[in-house]
Amino acid sequence: MVALLGAAAFAAYGAGAASAQALEAIKSRGKIIVGIQGSNPPFGFIDSAGKNDGYDADIAKLFAEKLGVQIEFVPMVSQDRIPALQTGKVDILFATMAMTEERAKAIQYSIPYAANAATVVAAKDTDIKGPEDLKKVTVGVQKASSQEGELKKLLPDSTILRFDDDSSTIQALLSGQVDAIGANQFYIARLEGLKPGVYENKFELAVTYNGAGTKQGDVAINTEVNTFLEELKANGKLAELYQKWMKLPLPEFPDSVPGVPFTTQ
Repeated sequence: MVALLGAAAFAAYGAGAASAQALEAIKSRGKIIVGIQGSNPPFGFIDSAGKNDGYDADIAKLFAEKLGVQIEFVPMVSQDRIPALQTGKVDILFATMAMTEERAKAIQYSIPYAANAATVVAAKDTDIKGPEDLKKVTVGVQKASSQEGELKKLLPDSTILRFDDDSSTIQALLSGQVDAIGANQFYIARLEGLKPGVYENKFELAVTYNGAGTKQGDVAINTEVNTFLEELKANGKLAELYQKWMKLPLPEFPDSVPGVPFTTQ
């Protein structure tokens, strides 16, 4: 009985300690380590000076400023984001993390701070009007992206070519390796800059919302980032950054997303 009570007490203590683990570690070392995408403008990318820049980078810098710590960015591709968080390589993900029920089983999302439309992009002369037409062509997508998830729903039995990052997915379309790609809302502008007048959005796959990602069960950092994002919305800074990077007004964010809690349960 004593042993059982001791084990229960230890488990309760461990759960409480874990809930403050990330925030305490960040403040103790005086630095927050942020997972971010490195080739997905305007969200996260490496600029001409070799520094991390973009919407996610600006928000992460403000979060570090709020905490009173330095910041270190770890650029990564989509499939590495959740493992990096789970293994402690990074403290938090400001990494274009579209909210999905599947991902919410592995990480804790914050409230939304960005929106993104997933589309299918192809050359204007490619005959694609809807999902059924994708069965006749070769489709490419970035690994572990929200676009991949949507395409897998539409094409469960079809071959989809998967690429490591946004840039290689776009290059596959440009080179003719694929006929169409699952894209985010900014791919078409990038393609227009590379090959004007050739490509277009064929149809929309889904509208998703991005949140910061932290470890499940860590109440302290989830509360801190949610409070921070609410403050950014209230003081107009989030709208300012959205206009700066997206060239769009700040969208209305939903109060809930099915299967995706915004606060640690």
